[in-house]
Amino acid sequence: MQPMLPMEKYFGQFELVHAFYGAMPTGVSVSETGRIFVCFPKWGDDVQFTVAEIVEGELQPYPSVETNLVNTGNITMSFVSVQSIVADGSGTLWVLDTGAPNFSEPIQGGAKLVAVDLSTNTI
Repeated sequence: MQPMLPMEKYFGQFELVHAFYGAMPTGVSVSETGRIFVCFPKWGDDVQFTVAEIVEGELQPYPSVETNLVNTGNITMSFVSVQSIVADGSGTLWVLDTGAPNFSEPIQGGAKLVAVDLSTNTI
């Protein structure tokens, strides 16, 4: 008796959701309501914002422009270099900030795990 070999099964079509030009995204997560989030660590690319939401085909800083600007006066409340994001299916976007731009040592207070409430878009 011949062993069963795996066979290819084709289904569906590729669908372009968003094309990226420029900074390299490292994470994507989709919320339970279909919102799409991406992150861009600061590894040398020109990163305008390190966390974004795709809204009507455009990247929007998330949860705000201010959160994506490094605030040296309060580094714990701003994103430095986000490497990973996860929407947990329960209304929270978890953001893992290495706090280490360009593969440097983490900035004191920069490395953090942040929960963003997707219903209010607040940390």
